[in-house]
Amino acid sequence: MNKNSHIDGELTQEFLEGLQHETPFFVFSKKQILENYKEYKKHFPHAMIQYAMKANFEPEILEVLNEAGIGFEVASAYELRMLKELKVDPKKIVYGTSVKPASHIKEFFEYGVDRFAFDTFDELAKIAAAAPGARVYARMIANDAGSVFQFSEKFGTEVENIAPLLERAKELGLQPYGISFHVGSQASNPMAWASAIEKLAPVLEQLKKMDIEIEMINIGGGYPCAYASAEKNITLEEIAEHTMKAFKKLPYQPKIMLEPGRGMIANTGVVVASIIGKVERSGNTWLFLDAGAYNALYEAMVFQGSTRYHITSMRPLYNSKEVLFAIAGPTGDSLDVLTREALLPQDIEVGDKLIIHDVGAYSLVACNPFNGFPKPSVYLV
Repeated sequence: MNKNSHIDGELTQEFLEGLQHETPFFVFSKKQILENYKEYKKHFPHAMIQYAMKANFEPEILEVLNEAGIGFEVASAYELRMLKELKVDPKKIVYGTSVKPASHIKEFFEYGVDRFAFDTFDELAKIAAAAPGARVYARMIANDAGSVFQFSEKFGTEVENIAPLLERAKELGLQPYGISFHVGSQASNPMAWASAIEKLAPVLEQLKKMDIEIEMINIGGGYPCAYASAEKNITLEEIAEHTMKAFKKLPYQPKIMLEPGRGMIANTGVVVASIIGKVERSGNTWLFLDAGAYNALYEAMVFQGSTRYHITSMRPLYNSKEVLFAIAGPTGDSLDVLTREALLPQDIEVGDKLIIHDVGAYSLVACNPFNGFPKPSVYLV
């Protein structure tokens, strides 16, 4: 494998070799973050881009995104407080979770945030009490069968409930702002967003009869990363082409909102880890690293076989052939396994360093100190 495969932006192997940080550590490319944002603006030029900060809320990364002009999709008052520290304009924030603590709604509203998701009549009443006059958008169930992580069981209402919910919002003194959906995280069907939009044409007609014209359709996240485990790699260009074709067929065109999380941040970071053990066991050669599923790469453990990262060796191949290795983390838990099929130089040894790619999303936010192993240091270049 070419030594620079799967390394984006400034994070070349030569650059990483020059870093003297103690392993394990994360490195993020500011350049790649900004390039990703430009890509969303290119394919959805008139859309509101709200970064789903649940994917990664390292303060330096939030600061880069804020300075670039991106908005934020926030899921709790705890996340909101991080944005308060950065003095993010409340007009750039939406509270996108459809079921929320009343006290959190109140804190958002007091900060100046006035856009809230919901999917039930009870949630509407809660918002009306804590954030009178706020703008609200109803979350619809979307078909997420082609996604690795599915949301439709937990969030969203049937499409036939959208108009009655928004009508009730108006009766409560709230502003019927829009409709949202989410096709699930790490989606594999480029038509998923378009299919959801197609269901909205009769809803917009029904709302028009109620004298309600929405301002926004939030098409959510789900934009995938090209992990080693991805069965097929779909592009943002493909997604946008199908989505906008469906959007233009609606009775009228509200503003579009996107909530990229994984798709914005996953390919912007790597982990550099050291090999602390090499063991022959059960027909496999195991490499134990100082970074594992608990302290760095949670998705690799929780969804074994779903999220597999590209892994490369820091040092050149020389004359050694590549063979398959199983890769494990440092803890005493049997679930702390990253992959059983990493292709690496046969002569790799304890003390050598590996680069684990595309680790920007749902890694740092889920770190925990199992067995006492701490969260790795984080550097932004």
